[in-house]
Amino acid sequence: MKAQAALDFMTSYGMALIIIIIAIAIVYRLGVLNPNLVQPSCTSVPGFSCGLYFINTNGTLTVDLMQTTGGTITVLGAACSSAQNSTGNKPAFGNIYVTNNALYYPRGQSPGSGIEMYSGAQRQFNVTCYNPTGRARNSLGAGFFGYIWLNYSVPGYRNTTQEVASLTVRYT
Repeated sequence: MKAQAALDFMTSYGMALIIIIIAIAIVYRLGVLNPNLVQPSCTSVPGFSCGLYFINTNGTLTVDLMQTTGGTITVLGAACSSAQNSTGNKPAFGNIYVTNNALYYPRGQSPGSGIEMYSGAQRQFNVTCYNPTGRARNSLGAGFFGYIWLNYSVPGYRNTTQEVASLTVRYT
């Protein structure tokens, strides 16, 4: 009689333990416990909006930006950095002056002498992102948090360098 009670006890606790292990394995396989799980987002400032965006493992960010300032702007440079400088008005790493220097753009896709953007128009930008260690390279699926800046001019005014968006994205 005591042996039967002990066997029932071991069986019921054993089954419960197996069910818990299976549940943990399923949760792990679904990636719920993944510390690199990142919810992609792109938050733009007034006058700009984000479209499609992604970053590859070499640190090249592709982002579609739309400007809605009400007039035409000429983009003279773009930059991507994982942090702002100490005053918060420019990137802390990489293309810190937001220039059109080809070094900061993949495959020679520098804005050159300027890219005109009409209000309501969308343009794709390809820029290299930087972090404290240099180019923001990482493994597939890891997360990147950073900022996008544009150096642009409005007819009749001088150049403006402005952070236009902050984004969180997974490496693809």
